[in-house]
Amino acid sequence: MRRFFAFILLLISGMALMLFPATAQTVIPPTFTPLPSSTPVPTITIIPPSYTPPGCFAPLGFAPGTVVVLTPGVNVRNLPSLSGAVVNYYVEATVLTITDGPICADGYNWWRVQGAGNPGWVIEGRPGRYFLTSISGTPDPSTLCYPPVELIVGERARVITGVRVHTRAELASLVMTVAPRGSLLEVLRGPVCADNLNWWQVRVAFGNASIVGWVSDGYPENQWLETERPTATPTPYCPRPLRLDLGTRVGVVYHDGIARSLRAEPSRSGALVQRLVGGVALELIGGPVCADGYNWWYVQIVTTDITGWVAEGRPGDYWFDVIFENWTPTPAGN
Repeated sequence: MRRFFAFILLLISGMALMLFPATAQTVIPPTFTPLPSSTPVPTITIIPPSYTPPGCFAPLGFAPGTVVVLTPGVNVRNLPSLSGAVVNYYVEATVLTITDGPICADGYNWWRVQGAGNPGWVIEGRPGRYFLTSISGTPDPSTLCYPPVELIVGERARVITGVRVHTRAELASLVMTVAPRGSLLEVLRGPVCADNLNWWQVRVAFGNASIVGWVSDGYPENQWLETERPTATPTPYCPRPLRLDLGTRVGVVYHDGIARSLRAEPSRSGALVQRLVGGVALELIGGPVCADGYNWWYVQIVTTDITGWVAEGRPGDYWFDVIFENWTPTPAGN
């Protein structure tokens, strides 16, 4: 039996060698195909738009120590910038002294001033509409006045706008009454320069009697008095027109309750085009033209096709206010 089992084992081994010959096997490593490289994403650089601050006109020839008159209604700021805080505001022309400047900012030349209230920075304006006027010579308070209105003692003066009658030739004195627009005053004495204004002693009607007091004649572009010299053929006189550029928008204003007139010609006798109530916006497209004692502007009613001529009024009683002032900046030095 043992021989039989040995034979069987030998037979099975031989068959295994026939079916599975002992040969060396070659291992083939897997082939890796690299993925295609991705297209590089371009780098985007965002360049902010450059900002070029508006230029300034050539500044006025002021220097520290220059005495100037500031037009009323101009803000005095703590910084030479339109975003600076307002530290002072004058309702009347004021004499100030330059202490620093100029500095160009926001399209304006700025000067630092002091002399009344808080010191600060003001804009000088632009050619044709300056807000600062130099006063030459020694700043003697008795001489710091504009040229007076040409009134003659013994004649009468007409009130352009309501004017206060003081007990003395100074702003701090007691106000006795207010002479209404259009009233006539008898000139008794003057002029006397005080508080940067020219003062006249006048006689003014007061109820059934009259009183004597002092009135000032205002400023060159805002006069409160004018002469009344009777002539056989009076010649209408036009004050200097407002310094406005075409394209400026204005709004109609009045204080007497009477709507203003838009006319076909620059004349009080021109055909009426339309009545203009307070607040109506107009755009200046022509003018000014002097006629009948008024400066007239050719205007278009905003958002309409209606055009015509409207009078600007007179100093102290203008018939429109500026809403938007048109101007074209010019580089410094031009």
